[in-house]
Formats: sequence, C-alpha cells, structure tokens
Amino acid sequence: MRNEELQNAIGALATNNMRMRGGIEGRRLSVLHDTRLIPDHAYSQMTTQELREMHGEATDEEKHYKANSIALLNKKLVDYDGSQDDSVLATLLILCLFHVCDSGFTKFKTQLAGVQKLLSLRDRTVRSEFVGWIETFFTWFDVMTAAVNDREIEVRGDSLDMMNLSANLGALEHHSGCEGRLFKLIARLGRLNLLSQNRPVRDNDDTPTSSPRPKKVKDFYSFSFDHMDGNGWGTPINEHVDPFTSARDDPRSEFWSEWNDLRIRLQEWEFPSPGDMHSTSCEATSSMLAMSPEQAALFHISESFRYAALLYTERLAQPTLPASALNFQNLVSQGLYHISQIGMTSCVNKFLLWPLFIIGTECVDPEHRAVVRQRCVEIQRESGFFNNLSGLEVLERVWREDDEWSDGDVQVPRQNGPFSTVQHPFRWRRAMDRVDGEYIVI
Repeated sequence: MRNEELQNAIGALATNNMRMRGGIEGRRLSVLHDTRLIPDHAYSQMTTQELREMHGEATDEEKHYKANSIALLNKKLVDYDGSQDDSVLATLLILCLFHVCDSGFTKFKTQLAGVQKLLSLRDRTVRSEFVGWIETFFTWFDVMTAAVNDREIEVRGDSLDMMNLSANLGALEHHSGCEGRLFKLIARLGRLNLLSQNRPVRDNDDTPTSSPRPKKVKDFYSFSFDHMDGNGWGTPINEHVDPFTSARDDPRSEFWSEWNDLRIRLQEWEFPSPGDMHSTSCEATSSMLAMSPEQAALFHISESFRYAALLYTERLAQPTLPASALNFQNLVSQGLYHISQIGMTSCVNKFLLWPLFIIGTECVDPEHRAVVRQRCVEIQRESGFFNNLSGLEVLERVWREDDEWSDGDVQVPRQNGPFSTVQHPFRWRRAMDRVDGEYIVI
C-alpha cells in the first residue's frame, strides 16, 4: 500500500477509532458476564453531557492524518489518470467511515455523488471485484441513510439488480446484516416517507418491483472536485436535477398505493430456509430447528429489520397516533424480541443500529428503552463508531420530550406533540435536524 492519501486516511480512522473505544471503557456498561441481565444503571437516560464525554476531543494526530489525506486526495483528483486509481475510491470510503466513527453524521449525498462521478469516468465494460465492492458498500450506506434523512435513495433501480425483488443480493447481505430481498423493500421506505408528506418524488419507474425492467443508462451526477473539505468534500457540487413527477389530482392516492404494496410484501416476507428458497412453511419451520447459531442470528436480525420496516410504515399511516397505541407497541415488542435473541458477542450485533433506532423511536416502556440503550452502548463499545451514540442521543431527546408532553391518553392525537406534526410523522426528525450533513444510522 504505497498511496499516501490512503495511508493517511487509514491513520486518521485508526487513531480516531482507538480514541472512541477508549472513551467508553468503564462507562455505563463494561463487558457483561451474563448478557441476559441489564444492569440497573442502564435504565437511566444518558445525558448529552455524558455522551459528549464519551466522545472526547480529537487528537493532533487525528487532525494531522485527516488533513494530509484530504490535501493529497485533492492533488490526485486534478489529474485524470490519478483520479482513475483504485486508491482514490478507497480513500473516499475510509474518509466516509472516519466521519461515521467520529461523529455519526456527514455530507453523505455529496460523497456518494463524488463516488458515482468517479465510477462514471471508468470503462464500465471492465469490471473489477474492488469496484463492485465499492458500489455495494455505498449502496448499503445510501439505503440505510435515506430512510431516516427525508430523501429517496440516490442509487438507481438498475444498480445491483435492485429492481428485482425476487433476486437476492449476495455480498451486500454481508454488509447490511439483512436478507437481500428484504433489503430491497427497505430501500423503498425513503420514497414512501416523501409521498406521505406530499413532497415531490422521482417517477416511480425506479421503484423496485416484482420483476426486472429494462436497464436504463443515464448520467445522474455532475460533480466538481474543487475545494473539497473534510466533512463532505462538497463545495461546490453541481448535480443534475432529477425529473420529478408532475402534480397529481390526488397525490395521496399514490402514497396509499405504494404503502399497500410495500406493506403486503413486508408482511408476506419469509426468511429462506437453509438450502431451499422455495420450501413450504411446514418445511421452513422444521428447518428452523436445524439452524446453526450463525443462521439463527441472521434470521433474528432480518426479522428485526422487517418489524422495524413494518413499524415505519405503520407510523406513516398513523402520523398522529401516540406511540403508546397497541398497534405500535405490538410491533415494538416483536422487533425487540428478535433483537434480544441475538447475543451481544454475535458477529451480526454490529448491524443492529438501524432497527434499534426505528423501533426505539416508538418505545414508551422503560424496560424497552433500556434494551435499546444497552445495545447502542454495547455496539459502540465493540465497534468504536460514535454513530451508535449519536443515534442514541437523538432517541434520548425524543424520549425525554415525549415523556414531558405525554399525558398517557392513547386517544389524544399527537399532531401538536413533540417532534411530530401532521406533515411529518417521525418524531426523530426535529431531534436530529442538521444543516451540515445527514445522520448515518447503520
């Protein structure tokens, strides 16, 4: 590895990650000898000050590595041949991970546009395993981020065969911890959220469907690499404006049409039985008993994603109903059950932040909140990525404001409650609103 910009990016990420790991040792949760038990102190809310103390201040070494990496990257991008080097894509990926580790938010749309532009300049007839891996990685980031940041996915439907709901995603499942067909359904949530708010969306021929459609070749990005900065490398960015659908007589009809289609697919989705994608439900039940611990963990994490997605759609359909309503709490309980079946030391534990965040938003029971809190802190302790705690900070704010506002009456509509309006169903949006980037909940 002789590329200085990549070496410095790795140095920045490594030193940052070591600081983040050290900041949480001995705080709140140490290594649990019995992971079935939740310590008493996990039931109390985490204050912003406590979370900030876990974060700490950047070291001079981190700042040095990061600044050097960005300067060297900008220099390399000036030259066309230099911009085609695989190390450029790798550096962009590592710098993206740096911001996820350091703060949990970044100018991801700008970063993705830069990667797309670099990929578009390459000979697309020559495919490499590395480039495919880069596309897979950023697709995962895009889908998970769009659902919580009020936008559609940027990756187009013909990427990674995202339009074919009957096909799996192969390597992408190792990134997301989520079964491939289910991942494609989750990719539709961001668009559905915009439709629920009567906000403009792209023509729905990019929406994943049950059968593949002809691939389209379009240039959706125009990106300038001038004046890149450390958080998003994005000033200025000139993006080609996507075509939006024209005004409709009844825009909510499109929302309900897509809502019903997605809801049915989520309800009917079943985890594939080992070695047989088309077994009967009886056979699938029997095969569940023969699952290895690794297969069982993948089953439970996929189910936690599914119940989180169902809860997401339920909130879109009932934007003013209190979180204490039974339809929400039943889904919360189901999702947390599957999360509880995944051991703290499981290799898929690190993928739980997205379902924890979606499910956690609707938690009203102190024990449920404690489960979410414990998992977020434990994942942070294991991974050293601060996005787990920045996501928890949003949840703590939602819970605190919700407790202050709520009078416990399920019949009282929430349109004037905290973090919720008739126009926006999700209580996390005001709590996480940022002007300098998106929260990365992965």
